[in-house]
Amino acid sequence: MLIMAVAILFAGLSALIGVAWLLEGRLPDYRDALSAQRARLGFSVVDRHGRPLRLVPGPDGQFGIWRPIDRVPACVKHAFIASEDQRFLHHPGFDPLAMARALRANLARWRTVSGASTITQQVVRLIEPRPRTLRSKAIELAAAVKMERQLSKDQILELYLNLSPMGGNIRGVGLAARSYFSKDIESLNPAEAALLAVLPRSPSRLDPRKPESRKSALAAKDPVLERMAARGGIAPEQLTPMKGESAHFAFQGFPCEAPHLVDRLLTTGSKRGAEIRSTIDLDIQHQVERILNAHRSRLAGLGIRQAGALIVDMRSAQALAMVGSLGYASTSQGFNNAVFAARGAGSTLKPFLYALALEKGYQAYSEIPDTFRSYPTPHGDYLPLNADRRFYGPVNLRVALGNSLNISSIKLVKALGVEDFYDFLKRLDLVHENAAPADHYGLGLAVGNIEADLFRLVQAYCALANGGLRRPLALRADEFAWPTQVMSPQAAYVIMRILADPSARLLTFGNPGWMSFNSEIAIKTGTSSNYRDCWIIGATGAHVIGIWAGNFTGESTARASGAAAVGPIMQEIVRALSVEGVGGGFKRPDGVRDEVICWMSSKPASSRCPYTGRELVIGGAIEDARCDLTHETEQHSLGSTYAQWIDRREKEHGRGRFRLGDGPRVRAQMTPAGLPGTLTPHGPGPVDRSSRVSILSPHNFDRFVLSPHHENRIRFQATADPIVSQVIWILDGVEIARTPPPYEFFWEPLKGGHVVHAVTPHGEAAQVTIRVE
Repeated sequence: MLIMAVAILFAGLSALIGVAWLLEGRLPDYRDALSAQRARLGFSVVDRHGRPLRLVPGPDGQFGIWRPIDRVPACVKHAFIASEDQRFLHHPGFDPLAMARALRANLARWRTVSGASTITQQVVRLIEPRPRTLRSKAIELAAAVKMERQLSKDQILELYLNLSPMGGNIRGVGLAARSYFSKDIESLNPAEAALLAVLPRSPSRLDPRKPESRKSALAAKDPVLERMAARGGIAPEQLTPMKGESAHFAFQGFPCEAPHLVDRLLTTGSKRGAEIRSTIDLDIQHQVERILNAHRSRLAGLGIRQAGALIVDMRSAQALAMVGSLGYASTSQGFNNAVFAARGAGSTLKPFLYALALEKGYQAYSEIPDTFRSYPTPHGDYLPLNADRRFYGPVNLRVALGNSLNISSIKLVKALGVEDFYDFLKRLDLVHENAAPADHYGLGLAVGNIEADLFRLVQAYCALANGGLRRPLALRADEFAWPTQVMSPQAAYVIMRILADPSARLLTFGNPGWMSFNSEIAIKTGTSSNYRDCWIIGATGAHVIGIWAGNFTGESTARASGAAAVGPIMQEIVRALSVEGVGGGFKRPDGVRDEVICWMSSKPASSRCPYTGRELVIGGAIEDARCDLTHETEQHSLGSTYAQWIDRREKEHGRGRFRLGDGPRVRAQMTPAGLPGTLTPHGPGPVDRSSRVSILSPHNFDRFVLSPHHENRIRFQATADPIVSQVIWILDGVEIARTPPPYEFFWEPLKGGHVVHAVTPHGEAAQVTIRVE
């Protein structure tokens, strides 16, 4: 029988060698097999440490995690060689001894009971499956010989370990290790490696996930372990403990981590290979997900059904966590990604407005009148109010930004120019490509009536935290972009220090518990119109954190503000990150220094100032801007910009330290040129620019429609600089009122067109035209 088998084998080999020679030119070229098969297997999206976030199948629906041969431990190599092809390292692609053994066994029983395919032949079949015929066997043998000439043994083994069927739609030992043992391949022990090595023989019959197949798989691994011990793959004393049920299963389904991030990578044309390595840290991702979901019930009580968060490494601008919703499901439209949803930006844009002011020569101590003023728009008068409906009179930039005052911000954007602020936001990449032009948003741009998304906001705040350097946020580990200087380091630093100053926000925010941190953190909240969107952005010395809460449907919340809704979430995330505070993150640049400031005038102090503090100042000497108060009395004169504010303050609270007048106390601030000036806006009508009187209300070309359902009255208001004893109001050539400061009264309108004049006792005048219908 043996002689017959050898003779048959010799004849068969001779025929096969002849077939191989004839087929050489028509056989596949395997020199690029690794890259080609890696692409066909599908790919995985992993976190920054290589932990899988999601598996994406190949064209045939198979899943795998490709592992290069240099990441495969020795015990896994030994196990597969011992199980499938003990002479793999020495044969030329086929194993004559194995073929003779198989032939003898098959002839003895007159049926196929043993195979002789080498690992190389199996790889040929895995790359291009063929029917199980003698012709196919001949082609596979010839192809195996060619593959051995074109690839190294390590390359062939890498193909086999990554392409072998391991049960169900699992391909390769990399995914099998995670699916059956919840381990990466590097952590497998010899018993686990031996069990995986037997699975390609019969993936269905030996599938460990089936209870009836598990015992067969455990039993099949023991002969493999014996061969490993005989070949020196494991120490003899390890053999006995590893037999039997020594492989402990820990089954794991396919991962679905950071789903919104993965969706983003897959839908933005990210370059694919065997692996897309994201910047996400899965540990931080899980922490943020747990924190957000812990607040789900509290948010629901505020009329909020969704929330999202983005955590970014401040220096590298790499995203460390991205949570797109409170649940990746259809509930409350949870498949939407809040990080990239354009929503009303609210007050989150204010820091950039104040940064632009610093760029144009203002200082943190520069004054802005926080007083009522209406503004004409194509859609009617714009009447901005602060969130608490209060007016704070003379405030400086630090107080206005820290307390997020709307009125001051509107006056500042009017002084700086809406177009300039819009262009500045574009430089920061905060303006979407489909956004309307600047005049569509008008003065409301200062309070965030333009839409932005959390991704762009966090990116812009990263620029503030990094000294004005804007670097595009990265979601892939291999992304890189050169940073762009979008603002001066000095302006960026001062803004961050204001946002990190708890005392700067005491007027409107007080000192709520959620703002309690171990050290300084720069924070800005925001709420969009009608309480639709709640925002908070925070920057520590290591991270920039952005959180949004609201409803994907656009419904309003239950009057929830950014501070109340997402402030507590910010506090928990910062504590979880274990890096609280500025530390060395916000390094003071050259050109910023401390200056002693008079608390009464908010100007650089003189030797006469009894109450002083310190303020950050950009630039050199400012002697011309020093406090000019004599401080001989506690009373201080304010200009006519504050006339209405002082009048109401005195009526509500009695006389205080502020007086209306033109004495030595003239509240001035720095203009872009660095000279004393005011932010007092001129009326919109055709006013003689030499005039010192302006009509604040009504506006030029205002149109009023009388209502039969309520009282009809129109406010007439003017301002004079310097202060005058009274303003005379003339309507269509007839005097109708004389008003002392604050130069306002209410007129009962008459139908028709009217010309209104405001005249001072010195003959200076302003004019507007209105129509009543």
